[in-house]
Amino acid sequence: MEDLRHRIRDGDLMPGSLLPSEAQLCEQHGVARGTVRSALAVLVGEGVVEVVPGVGRRVAGGDGADRTTAYGRIAGDLIDQIGAGTLAPDSPLPSEATVMEQYGVSRNTARRAFKVLADSGVVVVRHGVGAFVRPAES
Repeated sequence: MEDLRHRIRDGDLMPGSLLPSEAQLCEQHGVARGTVRSALAVLVGEGVVEVVPGVGRRVAGGDGADRTTAYGRIAGDLIDQIGAGTLAPDSPLPSEATVMEQYGVSRNTARRAFKVLADSGVVVVRHGVGAFVRPAES
């Protein structure tokens, strides 16, 4: 798995990008699945790779938004808007209904996107009011 370590170090695999599946890695390197799992476990232990339940393994780092899921893409888009200043500190995020309509997703998906943002500390949720960009530190 030195190959993966080099690809990550050289920037071929960027933070947040998914690694090839175990089956793909077995085929690429001509090794058994147990060998691949052991090597991946070493990379996880080193903090180079992280496991995303139900999705796979990805390069550690990035903004915390897993952009392989609908809620991850929404959270990533909102993080990008916050970073660009389109959504200023203390400003409200779009409502769940707006996110549902804009992205064509369910209420649950919109809520999961907001949860990702809240869990990562990017926004604060004011129950009964909405989600807001975390205020600037004073």
